[in-house]
Amino acid sequence: MKHKIYVVFSICAALTLFLSACGAETQPTPDAAAISTSAAQTVEARFTLQAALQATETPAPPAETPMPAATSTLGYPPTQTTAPGLPSPTSNGKPCYAMTFVSDVSIPDGMIMAPGAKFTKTWRVRNDGNCVWDPSYTLELAMGDAMSTVTKIPLTKTVYPDDSIDFSVDMVAPDTNGTYAGYWHVATPYGGYMGVGSYNQNLVVKIQVTTKPDLAFGAVSVAYDYTRRPEKGCTSAGAYYDFSATITANGPGEFQYRWDRNPFDGKVEGGVLKFAAAGSKTVYFTWHMTADHLQDIDRWVGITTVVDSKETRFDRIMFRYTCAP
Repeated sequence: MKHKIYVVFSICAALTLFLSACGAETQPTPDAAAISTSAAQTVEARFTLQAALQATETPAPPAETPMPAATSTLGYPPTQTTAPGLPSPTSNGKPCYAMTFVSDVSIPDGMIMAPGAKFTKTWRVRNDGNCVWDPSYTLELAMGDAMSTVTKIPLTKTVYPDDSIDFSVDMVAPDTNGTYAGYWHVATPYGGYMGVGSYNQNLVVKIQVTTKPDLAFGAVSVAYDYTRRPEKGCTSAGAYYDFSATITANGPGEFQYRWDRNPFDGKVEGGVLKFAAAGSKTVYFTWHMTADHLQDIDRWVGITTVVDSKETRFDRIMFRYTCAP
């Protein structure tokens, strides 16, 4: 019995080997080189398709067109021009417009007026610029109290550089007591305006209206100046400081004045000023400094006026005494 089972098992094993041999003949063993070539062709085809799709979906930007180079006409350089009608730039260092205040020809600031009084305010100015002013320029009220029915007045003459002109305006004092001020400037025909000095300050008319002018009389302003002898260093006698003060009164009358100074050296300097009308007067004082005076400290000199026992102290002028060269 065991022998039969072994025979059957041997026949089955032989049959299995035979069938395996037949299958090997119908399906040959794959070539490794062919497989590699085929894979490479597949990848190449995939990248070629992907590149074609990208080229179709996102077109390349067009090349930039170069701008033409700037060229001049006939070789001439460009010419600078100004707007039509405006003054041309100057070449001598002076600005086109520069106006300098010279003086109040009439009606100093703070002058006393009776209510309703008629007066003419006159300013004198100088053309320190490089442009000519002609009658197309006008004196105009910029702000403040007009005290005049006319607020725009053409220039009365042509003003060349370095020439002066008087601006005059007829005015009437208000009927109510108080202090009134008007501010004027010169308008150009090009839309701008001129004032005096570097900051284009307005020309000012300022009056004090009162029904009792005798109670309002007094000094309204003081302007100082001084010189030193010698200008630098000291002699055996020291140095001399010569001071001047221009005092302006607002009407007729008289008052006392004195030179105040710090440090005080025990001497009182002053006097009495009499005015027949509103105007200005200049007084003088010399302060002698010797080797006994303290050096390199702040010193000042100032005017004080006295009207009916009422004192008014004005601004002071500061300086330092030193014998250093």
